[in-house]
Amino acid sequence: MDDGDSKPGWLDSLRRTGDALLGLVQNRFELAGVELQEEKIRAVNLLVWLSVAIALGTAGLLIATGALALFLWEKSGYAGLIALALVALAGSARILHIIRRRIQTAPPPFAGTVDEFRKDRECLKK
Repeated sequence: MDDGDSKPGWLDSLRRTGDALLGLVQNRFELAGVELQEEKIRAVNLLVWLSVAIALGTAGLLIATGALALFLWEKSGYAGLIALALVALAGSARILHIIRRRIQTAPPPFAGTVDEFRKDRECLKK
């Protein structure tokens, strides 16, 4: 009796099934890692834009306060500083609006991984 020429048995089938299952789990973890990296990049990007918005808002408030103080003191000629403050504040408001819209319209974290797990589960039910 030579076991090398015999048909594969249930143990071999179980081994292949386990290998396929481990491969599937490995692919899903790799996908989760890629999505985690994407989420990290998106979070850093939002933090950078938020920092710019805060800096412009702060500059606008400082300019507006200084301009108002000078304007009230001299009562003329400082419309340019007020306009500059309004431009900085408008820029800050626009950036904050863009950030808010990006947060609201962004896909949920790990949407691809969850979708793949859902597909896997549907395939296993068949």
